Amino acid sequence: MMYRVGTDDLVAAQDRFLAAWNTYQAAWSGVSDNDRQRMLDDSVAPHCVYTDPTSVSRGHRELTAKMQATQRNFPGATFRNGKFVHHHDQAISNWTMLDRDGNAIFAGTSYARFGDDGRLAQMTGFFEPVR
Repeated sequence: MMYRVGTDDLVAAQDRFLAAWNTYQAAWSGVSDNDRQRMLDDSVAPHCVYTDPTSVSRGHRELTAKMQATQRNFPGATFRNGKFVHHHDQAISNWTMLDRDGNAIFAGTSYARFGDDGRLAQMTGFFEPVR
């Protein structure tokens, strides 16, 4: 027997995963440590694994340190999503990292896996400088 998912189900799942992704991504911005922790609690599993070409971070503590270092290196940096697609508890997002003046610094694509609770469990970023 084949199970078919309706369009409404796909849209609801897309909205749910995108909301978690946007919360996680906002935690990279220049927010307070308390706000960052709240955002991570809401969107990222405690034992998450984050990787990018420069680092590996395991859990909220290491991920928070990575986010704080990013803000030290690029004060006021934020992210803008391009395309976000998902299926089977995984997603790909195209994004741009912007400096405080809105100029593109990096462009990238991230792959993510979501846990059973809908929070991010694994995030893998690929990026390069915008020239």
